[in-house]
Amino acid sequence: MTTTTLDSADKRPSEYGALAVLLHWAIFFAVIALFVLVKYAGSLDKADPLRVTIMDWHKALGVVVLGVAALRILWIRVRGAPELVPSPRITEVIARISHGLLYLLLLAVPASGLAMVLAAGRGVTLLGIPPLFEANKQAAGFLHEAHETIFVVTLAVVGIHIAGALWHQYFRHDATLGRMVPWLRGK
Repeated sequence: MTTTTLDSADKRPSEYGALAVLLHWAIFFAVIALFVLVKYAGSLDKADPLRVTIMDWHKALGVVVLGVAALRILWIRVRGAPELVPSPRITEVIARISHGLLYLLLLAVPASGLAMVLAAGRGVTLLGIPPLFEANKQAAGFLHEAHETIFVVTLAVVGIHIAGALWHQYFRHDATLGRMVPWLRGK
């Protein structure tokens, strides 16, 4: 099994380290939880107090994802990411574009959600973030639409990302998936 080391020639790690892997999967599972929470809340009557509680958790977890995603991006900027496993040029281009988009979207989705909440004149109760602005229904509506649209785009890019990882694992039979799934390393 290869350990995470810095290559002296380009200062890139040979694989993702434990923190990068932890942040990757924390974000992945948090995004799934956010989706489940908002879908469940949407199935409840607007007057149901449980809906308010669930949306409070959705908002708080969204802000946490924003912070963790920013930390992940900072970590990659400081530590670097391993080079891509050699692949056809088009595959490498798709990988670079999809990774860049994922990082951007992982900031944009929660940032637009937080902006929507603040524009609606609300705060994030569970994190102690008070309402910062007077409610602006038009801005909140626009941000709501943006938040949902950005999330749908994120789902599409995540789908491409997952398809690429599975393609590498089951068709290329290379080490790509093992970089984020430690028990596959060396197989």
